[in-house]
Amino acid sequence: MVIATRNRRAELLQHLSRHEAPVIVVDNASTDGSPEAVEAAYPEVRVVRLRRNVGAVGRTIGARLAATDYVAFADDDSWWAPGALAAAEDLLDGHAGVGLLAASIAVGPEERPDPINAVLADSPLGPSRSGIGPRLLGFVACAAIVRRSAFLAVGGFDTVVRFPGEEERLALDLAEADWEMVYAPQLLVHHHPSTHREPGETRQREMLRSGLLTAVMRRPWDVVAARVRSLWAAGSRGRRALLSALPRIPAAAVRRRPVSEAVEADLARLAWSARVMGGPGDDGTGPSLNRRVSVVMITYNRREEALQSLERLVALPDRPPVVVVDNGSTDGTAEAIRARFVGDGQVTLVASEENLGAVGRNLAMEQVNTEFVAFCDDDTWWEPGALDTAADVLSAHPRLGVLTGKILVEPGSREDPINAELEHSPVTGPDWLPGPALGSFLAGASVMRARAFRDVGGFSRRLWLGGEEELMAADLATAGWELCHLPDLVVHHQASAARDPHLRRRHGLRNTLWFIWLRRPIGAAMRRTRDVLATAPRDRITAAGVVDALRGAGWVLRERRVLPPHVERRFLALEESQRSSKARQYVS
Repeated sequence: MVIATRNRRAELLQHLSRHEAPVIVVDNASTDGSPEAVEAAYPEVRVVRLRRNVGAVGRTIGARLAATDYVAFADDDSWWAPGALAAAEDLLDGHAGVGLLAASIAVGPEERPDPINAVLADSPLGPSRSGIGPRLLGFVACAAIVRRSAFLAVGGFDTVVRFPGEEERLALDLAEADWEMVYAPQLLVHHHPSTHREPGETRQREMLRSGLLTAVMRRPWDVVAARVRSLWAAGSRGRRALLSALPRIPAAAVRRRPVSEAVEADLARLAWSARVMGGPGDDGTGPSLNRRVSVVMITYNRREEALQSLERLVALPDRPPVVVVDNGSTDGTAEAIRARFVGDGQVTLVASEENLGAVGRNLAMEQVNTEFVAFCDDDTWWEPGALDTAADVLSAHPRLGVLTGKILVEPGSREDPINAELEHSPVTGPDWLPGPALGSFLAGASVMRARAFRDVGGFSRRLWLGGEEELMAADLATAGWELCHLPDLVVHHQASAARDPHLRRRHGLRNTLWFIWLRRPIGAAMRRTRDVLATAPRDRITAAGVVDALRGAGWVLRERRVLPPHVERRFLALEESQRSSKARQYVS
């Protein structure tokens, strides 16, 4: 058993007694006294002290020191179930062509199956020659046992990638050397994720960096170029990942040895499967994640509301992956979410250092790999079964970009007044729409096709928050996507008391005026401006919103792009209902 560790003394000491094989601990220059503590408590454990942190290379150092045919890896917060190592040894003894076995993972005290289990079980590469289980082209290091000779023959983990994402290059080289990697679901590893982990955003950025470095070492140049373009287009995190990879690119290039066409063909099968299936999951009967719909939530300084909504979202039978963007909260929201929800694979936390408003959803979309995405706010949650309903409807109508649901106000599940306006929308759409056509949508109550979101670049950074949907809706329609209301799609809203209604009205008024002059023809823009100002209260909040709008006049005129006639007709149809709406008044 080889364990690489750094500054997790408590977890390491807690779990060392659980291992059933001789243990080599490789300490990556810990400063918390880990080596000394292990030597004192477990004199039978071999401790290797490194003077600097070499990441996953510590496992390679440990494997070189091992005297056994097989080496199992664990982290300082994981251990193999009783009997698993002996069972793995029997399997490897009986199948000389197998270089690596991947085990199932049970997460936390509740022993929840890790979503990766379903991904491995559904490997599109088919059964292995050994007959043990599905053939793999990837694995999780802390739940893998390797044939030591095969592992060392391909160089083990390398100094270029280091950690995390170090498994990809090793898997490619094992495959290139014709060693089989196989999922053996009968083997089990327990994982109790440490609370002393780097922030999710940092880890995600480092995974992107590792993917690029691996591509430079083993993939065709067109793949490398595509990854660079993808990172550059992915926003600040992608660009930071790209910049952090640059110092290691020369070392990666020196080690460049592209894999064969056969391995590239397997990679293509994996990529195709990921696109079709929309991410990890199973046949819907087990606890793995939804293959079709992710949920994106943004939050700011609403710790209790966010935790309550998340409790309801992770309990949905739809079992969606959930991406939460904390917009720089100062009330401990991010820390509370990380402690309660992060670690079991369902919830991903992106902790932004600044309040990005609605643009936080753009940041979240970098983590979404499902075909559809359901948005919600920190005071809303989806009805059980709603997400599968939305996915079925969107799948049946390929040009439908957005579904907006029916909103029930809590407590009491009262209908929101906006529902009647949605159901009686004056917008005319194609006959095939499954519900009333819409001119705009409500982000916190809508499910969207991820491709449509990306087609228009997500939410505008200029508008920040408050009525940000109208501009995006216009651009979606211009790009050929339809929007409609589906009353069977139910979302619950328990309005937070932690809000500034005056600031919200100010931003909403500003954003409405900006949209009018960004997209509407001159005559319609003047008419709508008159109507908006006539229906707004004559007070300092309205005045501030108008001043804000005027301050943006320069960029608005520079970026003005008038709607095509067929989209303009939608907004013309909405004008009367917008003037008389009781649900969308600029009051606070």
